[in-house]
Amino acid sequence: MKKINELFDVEEDFKVLSLHSDSRYVGKDSVFFCIEGLTTDGHRYADDAVFQGAKAIVHSAPLKKKYPGVLYIEVKDVLDELNRVVNIFYDYPSYKMTIIGVTGTSGKTVVALTIRDVLSQYLKMGYIGTNDAQYGSSVIQSSYTTPESIFMHRTLNEMVKSSVKGATIEVSSHGLALKRVDSINFDIAVFTNVHDEHLDFHGTLENVMKAKTKLFELLDEKGYCILNADEVRFNHYLEKNGHVKAHKIYYGIEHRADIMAKKIKVFLDHTEFDLFIRDEVFHVSVPVLGVFNVSNTLAVLATLMALEMTTEQIVDGLKYIGNVDGRMELIKTGHNFNIIVDYCQYISAYSEVFKFAKSVTKKPGRIIAVFGISFKRDIEKKRKLAKLVNLYCDQVILTQEDSSEDEVLDLCDDMLDMIECTSLIITDRRIAIRQAIELAGNQDLILILGKGHEQFMKTSVGNIPYPGDKYIAKKAIEEIYKGDDYEL
Repeated sequence: MKKINELFDVEEDFKVLSLHSDSRYVGKDSVFFCIEGLTTDGHRYADDAVFQGAKAIVHSAPLKKKYPGVLYIEVKDVLDELNRVVNIFYDYPSYKMTIIGVTGTSGKTVVALTIRDVLSQYLKMGYIGTNDAQYGSSVIQSSYTTPESIFMHRTLNEMVKSSVKGATIEVSSHGLALKRVDSINFDIAVFTNVHDEHLDFHGTLENVMKAKTKLFELLDEKGYCILNADEVRFNHYLEKNGHVKAHKIYYGIEHRADIMAKKIKVFLDHTEFDLFIRDEVFHVSVPVLGVFNVSNTLAVLATLMALEMTTEQIVDGLKYIGNVDGRMELIKTGHNFNIIVDYCQYISAYSEVFKFAKSVTKKPGRIIAVFGISFKRDIEKKRKLAKLVNLYCDQVILTQEDSSEDEVLDLCDDMLDMIECTSLIITDRRIAIRQAIELAGNQDLILILGKGHEQFMKTSVGNIPYPGDKYIAKKAIEEIYKGDDYEL
């Protein structure tokens, strides 16, 4: 709780119990910020906020009506004012912790969670990212990869109260552009990669890089940028356009860096490589799948370097690196085939997964892929995906992915004509997964792609509960091979 005159330069001194930018959650003795969003304008909901109990309204545009007993505070930029006030209200929580931000087109979740897991061996850690925030036994749901700033500061404040000493935060370019982390005090910023995809919000790749550059500009001269040496485009953009004060540590595979991996050998259940760090070489084995996850592993190790850990501690940290739920997760079936579940949201991710599958599948084994289409109008993206399927897969089952069963045929029908290998559409994802398992033979590898850890289906009418790909696969194996030994 704070007094209103602690938050704003006003004479009034009434208590403030909460801050809000969504009128649906406004309560008694609260402050409502009229944020102009992408789809709606918070000024339209100022009256609703008053009726819900708001005692102060922060706005930048004229309001149609003002009510007695309510303090109206007009500012130039409501979002900037929110970012200022939220730090005061929650007692500057990010300044009391080590905050590590992770940005990039892909790999954010894996890197952020893995850093959290490794550092948890040394101090109490938290995480804020895709769909939730986690610390201790607490899990708080969120709707965004990078939540809005009130949620962020409230959660960090709860972490501080629970004696959490550090947190990793997934930072999307979308969140950066919308100023969701402008008021966070970052100590380290990690960059994974950038791809020519997912440009619906930013429009161009340059705008994506511009947004991501902002995270590194938030660091002060004591901070550290962890950069991927193999991402030449972004590094060049950052050098040319960024105003970065922080130190830089590079990791990479193809280009010279402070931490490097060479002689990479991929296997179905692990990866081996030579780790070059501080003029020393270590042959290591990690339970992560694919060359792209070696790059993610290097990002984690570079972060440990930024935290001034010794070489011995950094190498020792490898034993705490494991699978992230629903990210290139191997399901050992107990039979003569295997399953990999992956989130796989971009064409580049499909490419990496398919390449890995091809490299570890030995004849007569086949690659059987199960996935859906969530980009109805993007025919070019469908063509690119079909080209990859034709190059790497032996059989494909198209099914629902963030759609209702009724929409599946409309989404997948035209892509079926582009696929050259054996393929079919099964509208129910549960049945599609079961069908793939029934088809699996000796040394086959089933790829269940597109949902990963998620236990819901996004549809036009909202999120519908879904048990999750991993659960469905294990349940199907249990039923199909009833009587055989299988550990659920």
